Amino acid sequence: MIVGTMSGDPARRALRPLWLLAAPRLLDENAAVPCYDGPLTLLAGPERIESGWWDGADVARDYFVARNPGESLLWIYRERRGSGAWYLHGFFS
Repeated sequence: MIVGTMSGDPARRALRPLWLLAAPRLLDENAAVPCYDGPLTLLAGPERIESGWWDGADVARDYFVARNPGESLLWIYRERRGSGAWYLHGFFS
């Protein structure tokens, strides 16, 4: 499980994708498993990110590194509030 900040440790900073989507994309789910070109396997996470509470635009997300059946590595998150939906936010490869 990965929790906390990514600053400082180069190995932990490497868990950031090189390509972020302009807007996160809602992922389908099958039996509560997020899917992108098939079911995803969670490899690392969650990393909890919360921001914007001070200006009313608060965000509360749990981020994961996931792999799809085509072996692509993805950066996905699950909303901690509301629907608890899964989103694709970026690609590692």
